[in-house]
Amino acid sequence: MVNKSVCLIYDDIFLEHRGPRGHPERPERLKIALRSIKEHNLPVNFIKPINGEISIALRVHDKGYVSHVTEMLKRAFTFLDPDTYLSEGSLKAILHALGGSIQSADLAFSENKTIFLMPRPPGHHAGIRGRAMGAPTLGFCVFNNIAVVIHRLLEKGVKRILVIDFDAHHGNGTQEIFYKNPNVVHIDLHQDPFTLYPGTGFIYDIGEEEAEGTKVNIVLPPGSGDDAYEIAIREVIEPIISQFKPSAIIYSAGFDAYLNDGLASLRMSSNSLHKLASLSSNVNILVAVLEGGYSAGLRRGVPAFVSGLLGIEDPIKDEKTTTADISTFKRDLRSLKDLLSTKWSF
Repeated sequence: MVNKSVCLIYDDIFLEHRGPRGHPERPERLKIALRSIKEHNLPVNFIKPINGEISIALRVHDKGYVSHVTEMLKRAFTFLDPDTYLSEGSLKAILHALGGSIQSADLAFSENKTIFLMPRPPGHHAGIRGRAMGAPTLGFCVFNNIAVVIHRLLEKGVKRILVIDFDAHHGNGTQEIFYKNPNVVHIDLHQDPFTLYPGTGFIYDIGEEEAEGTKVNIVLPPGSGDDAYEIAIREVIEPIISQFKPSAIIYSAGFDAYLNDGLASLRMSSNSLHKLASLSSNVNILVAVLEGGYSAGLRRGVPAFVSGLLGIEDPIKDEKTTTADISTFKRDLRSLKDLLSTKWSF
């Protein structure tokens, strides 16, 4: 199935979440991404997000955490933790991110629209009670936007949801929220947690109880390039898609794994982003939610990913990148497949 367009849910209100000078999670991130889409003439339809209510966050977060954030949002400027700020404009941005998350799920489910939600602040590090799985901070996130999308689809009766998180940092919040849910298969490709925040997402974190084997952490050594992503897609992701037969694919779309983006040490190029997006070609319910990405990943990675969603040629056409330590990656991937062998056939 070739999608003729992508519905991009965005509003300038997301720019009102403003941090201190020099903070990497800044309004300009969205401007870079939007400019790159327009420069490559990609056929996207813009839709404004609806204004949600703070109660939407209670679908995926603990009441105490939501109450704490609500109180902090009353201040003109503050920090939730050393990484994560709240400003005077954050409340409006957050309410539209929550409303846009519900809206994304509804449009994808009811109208089979391909959705790319581009909110700020991002969300995949925010767990049930905030910091997730022992992480030191929230990593710029406040409420988990993609978890709200997933919860809404589950509420509508979607039984088989595949999450693909390709942000360089482990999506610990999302994984924690659905750790015991067998209807949510979460594949997370991220830099080795021994070398990068949040220090979570090891290969042996595979889910619990009925969900054992549904949480799949593909750990990439620093310096990993397209060859590692190709192996992961061929040997793990495609077999799981074939066996799971997802009704919906939800992307946690972080672009900081892109070569020289700035906050990680991975070497993904446009080739891997285009290929990851193309994995959704036979699925009717499709939502992508922006996570990280700070410079080159937004400028060059976003158009590559969107073109993959559209089913058209990659306009960036990077040279393929390679991995210096590919033997370590292959060894770890074999170990992962062994751990998952009671659930999946590889």
